[in-house]
Amino acid sequence: MANVKKPAAGNRKEFVRTQVSAAERVASVIILLLMAAIGIAIAIKGKHFNPDLFAVRTDSLQSTTAAVEGKAGTALSAPVTKPETPATTAVADKPAATAEPAADSGAEGSSDTPKPAAKGEPLEIALPGLTPMGDTEFYNSDTLYEKIDGRSPAYQGFNVQALRCRSFNVVGVTGSYVDVYEYRFDTPVDAFGMFALERDPKGAALDFAPDGYSGEMGYFFRQGAVYVQIIASDVKPETMALAKAIAQNRAKVLPADDTGLAGRRKLPATGMIADSVAYVPDNAQGQSDFKDVFQAKYNYDGAVLPYFIMVAAPADAAKAWQSFADFCGKFGTVTNLPDVNGGKIFSAQVFDKWKVVYQRDGELGGVFDATDEAKAEAFIGKYLRGEIK
Repeated sequence: MANVKKPAAGNRKEFVRTQVSAAERVASVIILLLMAAIGIAIAIKGKHFNPDLFAVRTDSLQSTTAAVEGKAGTALSAPVTKPETPATTAVADKPAATAEPAADSGAEGSSDTPKPAAKGEPLEIALPGLTPMGDTEFYNSDTLYEKIDGRSPAYQGFNVQALRCRSFNVVGVTGSYVDVYEYRFDTPVDAFGMFALERDPKGAALDFAPDGYSGEMGYFFRQGAVYVQIIASDVKPETMALAKAIAQNRAKVLPADDTGLAGRRKLPATGMIADSVAYVPDNAQGQSDFKDVFQAKYNYDGAVLPYFIMVAAPADAAKAWQSFADFCGKFGTVTNLPDVNGGKIFSAQVFDKWKVVYQRDGELGGVFDATDEAKAEAFIGKYLRGEIK
């Protein structure tokens, strides 16, 4: 009875397969080879881009060439001469752009809704060969992201107030246009700060705007509290000529205001590397007393010297100078140098770099992060004696 085999439980069959047929073996090999071939084909295709797969069907864009109400349509193929609705004209079927949501609307989260930009004066530029492509666009700090998206936080950091922009066709040159952007900031200093932050180091200085340069595709400058960008669609001679004419026009029309830029004007011109000017609103050199500081680099006696300057009340400048000397003494060695033409000077070696800093009346400045102490001292001495202007 011990040798009797128990029946399988339920419907389960006790079956063990010990042989695989030749046909199944061949089929398995074929499947593996096909999978390998598919993988190789995908790898080869992935290394070769075929632009025809992503070619734009221009006929599908015809519907976008119509004028867009209130927006500059840069895809237009012909000038649009539709006049703008004046900013002061009431439109019966459209709510005022500056109207705020009613207090009892009850809309959830309505208090977080950005206010629409108030309409201002249309951007009119009367130049031969230029026609507007659409109406002037207006944006405020809250809605700026709609136009420049990821760049808006930087502008908001410098207290941008509004953007006014418009596109213009270049008459007689098919497909060519010029975009005009006018960013208005709260102060000329903030406008300069944003301009300096975006400065193209390869740009060429302008003779009609002290804080400006020309790039490969346009013109960029600060005028008063406005940062102006004139961007051409191409580098055709007619397009670039009109872009320059627009830039000269805006430089004449926009009011000049250099309030708060006294430090910028005191930066010496001799030896300045033109594309190096920068503005630091707070905590320059790591000092809480250093505000509205302007910086630039200078070629001097074969060396490049970073230089900064700040203009303040004489008492504040003296206090900041002494505080900076004390700060440098905590991390390095400080030496008081002889006065030069009424200017107090100290030299400090901090982390193998040199700082030579002066204070005279309401002016505080100096060379920082220099590798040659003698050249840094010589530069400051010549500046204080008026030999470097």
